[in-house]
Amino acid sequence: MGMKLSALRLWPAATSGLPRTMLPVPAVEASVAWHQNTYRARLVALFGIALVGSVLLAALALLFNVISVVGLLIWIAVIAIAWRPFVGLCVAFGLVMLFEDGGPDLIMLPGYYLHWGLGATLGIGVPLSPMELLLILTFASWLAQGFMRHKLFFRGGSLGYPVLLFLLALIAGVVRGIIGGADLNIALWESRFLFYAVMCFTVAANTIRSRKQLTWLVMVTVIGTGLFAIEGAYRKLELIDTGKLGVIPDFAYSHMDVVFLGSVPLIVLAQWVFGARAWQKWLGLLITPICLFTLLATERRAGYIAVIITFLAYGLIFLVTHRKAFFFFFVPSIIAFAIYLPIFWNNTTMLGQPARAVRSLSQPDPRDAASNLYRDLELINVRSTIHSNPIVGVGFGRPFDFVVSLPDLSWWQFWHYEPHHNILWVWLKLGTAGFIIFWMLMAIATARSAYAVRTLRHSEQRIFALVALCAVVMTVSFCYVDLGLVSGRVTVFLGTALGALSILHLLPD
Repeated sequence: MGMKLSALRLWPAATSGLPRTMLPVPAVEASVAWHQNTYRARLVALFGIALVGSVLLAALALLFNVISVVGLLIWIAVIAIAWRPFVGLCVAFGLVMLFEDGGPDLIMLPGYYLHWGLGATLGIGVPLSPMELLLILTFASWLAQGFMRHKLFFRGGSLGYPVLLFLLALIAGVVRGIIGGADLNIALWESRFLFYAVMCFTVAANTIRSRKQLTWLVMVTVIGTGLFAIEGAYRKLELIDTGKLGVIPDFAYSHMDVVFLGSVPLIVLAQWVFGARAWQKWLGLLITPICLFTLLATERRAGYIAVIITFLAYGLIFLVTHRKAFFFFFVPSIIAFAIYLPIFWNNTTMLGQPARAVRSLSQPDPRDAASNLYRDLELINVRSTIHSNPIVGVGFGRPFDFVVSLPDLSWWQFWHYEPHHNILWVWLKLGTAGFIIFWMLMAIATARSAYAVRTLRHSEQRIFALVALCAVVMTVSFCYVDLGLVSGRVTVFLGTALGALSILHLLPD
C-alpha cells in the first residue's frame, strides 16, 4: 500500500560537465552524515521535551490553577508535534500509561480532563477530549507535512489491509446503529475508542523510520507505567490500607491498569533476553518489582489470567527462537508457579491474588461468585441479542436486549450498551463480518509478532515484536471477560503497537 506524489531529484545538473575527480562526493557524504546526526539529535531533544513537558503539564494542572502556564506548555507541545508528528505519538503513548481516566485518587485528576470531553469537564461546548485533539493534531500534522513537501507516502505495512477492513467495519457499525434508531452521541462515544486504534496505527506506521524510535516507544512504556506503578503503590499503602480513599476495592484502581502493569515485566524480560543498553535493562529491572506490587494491589482476576496467558505465549516463542532462555527461565518459572499454587490456594493476602484468580475459575469466593453471576446473566442477554442480529449486529449506539434482569448499575450510563464480555461486544456491534475481521487482524498480528522475533536480526525490532505480541494477547485475554476495547488507553496502546509491528521489516539496517 504505497503512493508517491512526487520524486526527489538527486543529481544536480550543475555537475554534469565536471570530471569525475572534481565531483563533490566527499562533501555530499559529509553533508549526509551531518544531516543524519542533526536529525537524530533533534529527535532526541524533541522526545525529551515532550516527555518532560507531559509530566510537567500534568503536575501543574494538578497542583496549580495556572491556566497561562498550562496554555504555554500546550503551545510548545503543539509546535513540537507540528514539527515532528512522532512526538505527538510518544506524548499520547506516555499519557495513557501514566494516567487513569479519572477515579477517586486525586493524583489521577489530569487523566479525567485528558480522556473526557471538554464539554463535560470544562463546559466549553466541545465534544472532543484533549486526547482526541492530540491524536487529531498528530494525524493532521503528518498529512500536512506530506502535502507541503509534495511527498505524501502512505504505508500500511503487513497489517495495512486488515486494518483498512476493520476501519470499514467500524464505519458500517456506526451507520448501522444510526439507521436502526441509535442516539448519535452514544454511537460516537461507543465507537470512538476503536477509531483511536486505527488513527494510532496510521501515525505509527508512517512516522516510525528507525530502530531508535522503537526503543523510545519501549522506554516510554516502561518509564510511564513505572511512574504510574509508584503512584499505585503509594495509593495502596497510604490511601487504601488506611481507609482514606473511601471506595470498595473494585473501584480503587481502573480496570485497564493491569494491561500496562502486566506488560512491563514481560517487556523487561525481552530486553534481557535479546539485548538492550545496560541502563535500559537495569532501569527496567528496578521498575519491575514496583509494577508487580501494584499489579497485585489491583486485585483484578482478569489481569492475572491475561499475564499468565501472555507469559505462556512468550514461552512458546522462546522455545523456537531462544531455547537457552526457555530452559533457564521459563521452565523454572513454570515449576515455581506449580509449587506456588497449592501453597497459596486459599491465601487471601496480596501474594495470594494470582492463586485466587486461578481458583476462582472453579471455586470462586463470595465476592468473585457475585461478579461471575453478573457476567453470566449479562452473557445471556448479549448472546440473545447476537442471535437476533447475527449478520449485521445492532450497530453502535443501540442497547443489547435484557432477556434476564441484571443488578442495577444505573450509575454507569453505558451499562445497557457495553457488556463486560468485550470481545463479544465486537460481534454485537459489528456483526459477523466485523467480528471475523477483528479476529483476522488479531491472528495476523500474533503471527507477524512471532515471525518477526524469529527472522529479524536487530534486538530493537525483536523486542518491539514482543511488545506488540504482549499488547495483542493481553488485550484479547483481558477483554474476553472485562472492559478494555471501550477504553482509549487500551486502544492507543494496541493501535500504536500494531502500527509499529506492521513496518518492522521495512526499517533500514
